[in-house]
Amino acid sequence: MGMLDHWHPVHPSQSLKKGAAVGVQVAGRLICLYRTESGAAAAIDDVCPHRRLKLSYGRVVGEKIECKYHGWQFDPCGNGESPSTPKMHTCTDAFDAREEHGYIWIKSKQSNPKFPEINTNNYYSLGTFHHECPAPLELTLDNFNEIEHSGTVHDTFGYDLDRLHEVRVRFETTDDSVRVINVGPTKRLFRPFAWLLGIRDGDLFHDDWTTHFSPVYSVFDHWWTSPDGGRESMIRWRLYIFFWPIDETRTSVVSFVYGKSRYPGKVGGLKLAKPLFRMEVDREIRQDIAMLKHMGSLETGIEGLKLSRFDKVLGLTRERINRVYRGIQPTQPLANGRYPLIA
Repeated sequence: MGMLDHWHPVHPSQSLKKGAAVGVQVAGRLICLYRTESGAAAAIDDVCPHRRLKLSYGRVVGEKIECKYHGWQFDPCGNGESPSTPKMHTCTDAFDAREEHGYIWIKSKQSNPKFPEINTNNYYSLGTFHHECPAPLELTLDNFNEIEHSGTVHDTFGYDLDRLHEVRVRFETTDDSVRVINVGPTKRLFRPFAWLLGIRDGDLFHDDWTTHFSPVYSVFDHWWTSPDGGRESMIRWRLYIFFWPIDETRTSVVSFVYGKSRYPGKVGGLKLAKPLFRMEVDREIRQDIAMLKHMGSLETGIEGLKLSRFDKVLGLTRERINRVYRGIQPTQPLANGRYPLIA
């Protein structure tokens, strides 16, 4: 399998109105999304096979997208025809499109991967976020999937720098997943926010996540407990974060954020606190992006790096990205210090 053989959440459903088209880029491939007059989402190659204009610049006519350059039309299966030469028929690549969780997901026609499961049982949706990171897939995943930098970068989720040595870290792996479990003394939080979450001085922060690779996404569970584990914080967080390469130096990050509350009521007050929690999650993600803007190198290899006890995950994820997601052997050499885009 190659990268485009996996399901990717590429565009918010509500942002693609009936009769509209938009261009997206996945793994270096330009793809035209459009919504037909009947309301279905369609995805085809965004380069017209006639004279290479972007089809997303055109208009939707019924169930087809019409190229603005010469009026050639293509249906959701990629079948095309020319108005000036009616007997001439052509075709272009088409992709499967599916709408779930408020997003349009796409994959290649020939693949049959399992659709990623987002378990919302007993969790309340706090919103969805879409960010662009100025770094390759591996470096973006590194940033989100290690906790050591929380001592200097983050304000809410993580551990203070002077107590990072007390954090216990454990790794569990399968052929196509990596799980990392961190437990240690929580960061010193802003007092009103700590009170709202039900966190006390000396509580432990639990950072438990599993990364999957078809597609590349991580499921994060965050919560706090008393040191003996007998008392839990009032709020639990669950985040499903999907990573997909735009090109060799940029990565899209789509986050589906949920919460579970022990406060009384249908959703435990989460609906009322939703704007605050959305702002906090968005701020934490933007703090990660700010670090990626200042990388001194975009090389994705880890050879020659001096790694800490938290960094075992870097090698584990690279092997699975290469084998499961990219569909290439781990021994394939890097080009300019980066894994090639193989869509």
